Formats: sequence, C-alpha cells, structure tokens
Amino acid sequence: MLNPIFLNKSREGENELKGDLIYKLSTSSELNVGVSAKLIKFSADIKLANFLTTFGEKLNITSLNTQRNFTKFGLYTQYSNTMYERLRINIGVREDYFSEINTSFYISPRFSIAYMFSDLANINFSAGIYHQSPSYIWLVADESNKNLKTVQVNQFVLGYERRLYDDIRMKLEGFYKDYKNYPASVLRPYLVLANTGAGFGGGDENFASFGLEKLSSAGSGEVYGVEFSLQKKSSDTPFYGIFSLTWSESYFTALDGIKRVGSFDQNWIVNLTGGYIFNKKWEASIRFRLATGNPYTPFNSNGAQSVANYNSERFKAVHSLDLRVDRRWDFDSWSLITYFDIQNIYNNKNTNTIRWDYRKGQIDNQSSIGILPSIGVSLEF
Repeated sequence: MLNPIFLNKSREGENELKGDLIYKLSTSSELNVGVSAKLIKFSADIKLANFLTTFGEKLNITSLNTQRNFTKFGLYTQYSNTMYERLRINIGVREDYFSEINTSFYISPRFSIAYMFSDLANINFSAGIYHQSPSYIWLVADESNKNLKTVQVNQFVLGYERRLYDDIRMKLEGFYKDYKNYPASVLRPYLVLANTGAGFGGGDENFASFGLEKLSSAGSGEVYGVEFSLQKKSSDTPFYGIFSLTWSESYFTALDGIKRVGSFDQNWIVNLTGGYIFNKKWEASIRFRLATGNPYTPFNSNGAQSVANYNSERFKAVHSLDLRVDRRWDFDSWSLITYFDIQNIYNNKNTNTIRWDYRKGQIDNQSSIGILPSIGVSLEF
C-alpha cells in the first residue's frame, strides 16, 4: 500500500450576522453604526514527510488533524460631516474581538478629510490603523501561536484629483503603510509570512505559507509608493479607457533583523485598458499590462538556497496584451452577447516562478501560459 508523502484537506466556513444603522444628524452630517458577529468553522488534515527545506531547516510538524470553531465580533461607528460646502471629514473607530488569540480585543481608529478647491479639483488625506487576524491554520499548528497578535497596519494616503474635461479625470495619490506585529518564523529567522502569499505553495515554496511552526509577532515591514491614473469615460466620443502608472517599494524584517525586499515587490506597474463602441451591436477592447518582475532567491548548483541571497534577484519584466471583441443581439425582453477574446496576443512567455528539478539536477523556470484564445456567450434578461 502506498503511503502519501503530502496530504492537505482543509475547510473553512463562515456564518455572519451583521447590521448597519445610518442616522441623519442634519442635512450635512450623519452617524453610521454597525455590528457584526461571525461563527467560523475550520478543519485541517495535513500530512508531510520529514521535509527538509532548500535552506536546510527541518520542519518540526509533520502532521496536523484538527477541527475548531472560532468567533469574531465587531463594532464600529463613523461620523461624517460636510462643512462650508467644500470640506468633508470622516472620523471613525472600530473594535474587534477574536476568540482564538490571547490578545482578543483590538481598536482601529480612522480619519479622512477632503477639500474641494472647485467643482473640478479636490485634495484628500486619510490615515488609519487597520488590523488583520492571523490565519487560522497558523493558530492551530502550534499552541504557542495563540500568543500571536493581529497584524497592525498604520496607513497614510494623500491624493489629488482633477477633472480635466467632462469625460476625463486625473488622479495622483501617494501612500505609506507601516506594518507591525507581522508573524515571523522562529525556526526560519529570515522568514516573514508576508513574503509567502495567501496561497499554499507546497514543497516548491518550502511549505512556508502553511505556518506549521512556532511563530512570533515580531515581524515588521513598510510599503510606500505613488500612483497616477487617467480615466476617459464613454461619452459623445465612443472611446473609453483607464491608464495607471504605479511606483512602489516594499520591505519586510524578520527575527534576524535584516531588512529585505518583499517577495511581491514590483517597483513599476503599468496598466492600460480601453475600448471603442462602434454601435449598439459591436464593441472592441484591449488590455495591456507591464510590470517589474518579482524578487526570488536563486538556487546553488546543488539545489540548495542561501539565506544570504534571499530575494536578491528578480525575474524579467512581465507584460502581455489582450484583445476582445463583443457582438450584441437585443430582443424584446432579453439580450444575447457573444465575444471572442485573445489573451497574451503576442505569445509572451512570462517567467514568474522558479524551482529545482531534482530529477534533472537543474533549475526549472516556470512560465505562464502563452497565447490563449477563447469564445463566450452570455444572456441578459
């Protein structure tokens, strides 16, 4: 009988009851109050072999079988007011409770202000503290992980928005995010779980995102950047589109105290989407994306990886162009829409992951799918 070397059967379900009340204090101000309650059912059945990471660590937990129920409660209030017909302020606070961590209560204040110079332009600023509870699988993997705190983000955003024409709007925004209490691995002192993503990458990523180890809320990080966007709405000129350009940098620090670039750090991102409406029946659109490649850790000649080279190299820039054509048929009470779509029309093979092929004893660069045509049909009633 064959014994599995890896097994993951996990299930997560939430039942939520929530309510909101909006009370109009005057013609220019209002008070918003809300409550929520969640019952979370979580189960996991995970089995690992005696796994040795590519950095040389041996995972302590090789099996996990558990079923837990958690509860979350939230209460928030927000006051909004428009003064002098040009100045709008929002002040709010949120308090949350999570049953599965020892520090169960946490408070999140927020504030924003916007000033309209004219009907065409405004400037806005917002600041707030946000919290995110640890992943459930991290908490059940090791009993000491109940000492984890919620991830705290101190966020600041400053933006300027202006309407250039009736159908064209420009926006410039700068942001800064300061991360505190981010879970970091005690076994792997270079690892902050922010660098593992939201999925479960498996052995190719050393099972890092599973968090099957002792964790500490000692990780930190910062993300900052600027985004410019230009939007053209469909009007008398049947052309529409959105162009955005973003520059950002992200860094995270684990238990070893070394500040490293984030695994999902893409310094430059360009997005362009647009379309042309020929008539009520025909429409064509495009989507183009160009972005700096993500950081990665190179492999040594023996298939191992070095902590000294963690996220020291980058993939090549990724880019693709999509084209889509829609045809519409309108009937008395319903409509039929068909489309023909070609993704990555010039067949660029973007490299986005890297792994070690133990059979061949060499690096295996994983590329995204090339050109991908598709057709579709939808009905509207």
